[in-house]
Amino acid sequence: MKTMTLCAVLAATAGFASAEVYNDAVGDVFDAGLTNLDIQSVELTNDADWLYVSVTAGSSLDDTNWGKYAIGINNGKDTADTGNGWGRPINWNGQSITNWSATWADDGGSGVGAEIYDFDGTWNLVDATYAAGTEIAGDDSLHAAGVQMWRISLASLNLVVGDTFTFDVISSGGGNGDPGVDHLSNSGLATPFWDTESLAGDFLSYTVVPTPGALAIIGMGGLVAARRRR
Repeated sequence: MKTMTLCAVLAATAGFASAEVYNDAVGDVFDAGLTNLDIQSVELTNDADWLYVSVTAGSSLDDTNWGKYAIGINNGKDTADTGNGWGRPINWNGQSITNWSATWADDGGSGVGAEIYDFDGTWNLVDATYAAGTEIAGDDSLHAAGVQMWRISLASLNLVVGDTFTFDVISSGGGNGDPGVDHLSNSGLATPFWDTESLAGDFLSYTVVPTPGALAIIGMGGLVAARRRR
């Protein structure tokens, strides 16, 4: 009975893995007025089913209606491409991506729209917030603080616990031909203007880890087995 009670408590504690925070240079955009596109930092974390992405920009997202924020991921397993799901003029600097998730805050900062794509020779829309919304969702609760948040199902990215993927995060404008105004991977200017393809730096990496509760339960399983052997 004690073992069952302890397992129930441990299961209840299962939640998020520790977040990884990636800082970017401040002011590395070609126009000082584009503070809403100036990436300050990106935070990634996961639970058993989802990858959570949080992009902090230099000003409130409630004050703009055209910002775009996206992540390009290479899961190391699937066919990769040097382009992206939106066909934006982005140069990954010799690297490539298997998945693309792009978001927007286009209605005065209220609400987050998002899409997730994978690549199999062509870019395919997997899901969107305006479609089924079972593989992706957004959160506008911190828009006033300049934070765009969304989550992507690990399954849609072909990721499981223990996998390490490489990635870059970009901000962009409202035009279909707009480049990455700011790249997390590039501490300098990614592009000198709207009409020039942006350039990434070296991709960063993140490892999908078990949640604290899951680790505790695994440990508990060993303890139970040890007790049974006695």
